[in-house]
Amino acid sequence: MTREQAIERWTDITGTVFWAEDRISDVWNDKLKAMADRPKEERIAFTQEYCRAIAIEITNATSDEELAAIE
Repeated sequence: MTREQAIERWTDITGTVFWAEDRISDVWNDKLKAMADRPKEERIAFTQEYCRAIAIEITNATSDEELAAIE
């Protein structure tokens, strides 16, 4: 993979993440704001939950065939 191909791939990935993040924002925005003052350990655990919610949103919008085709 060339550098330009890697950049294009990451551009697609981040675009998809931003799309999913926007789709779950109504549910998660208040939770995100509430984490600002929490201890670091809680924020780290919360980040994993938030990332998983984004991944679930992405995979819910992806067919089984598309998932199988991902390398």
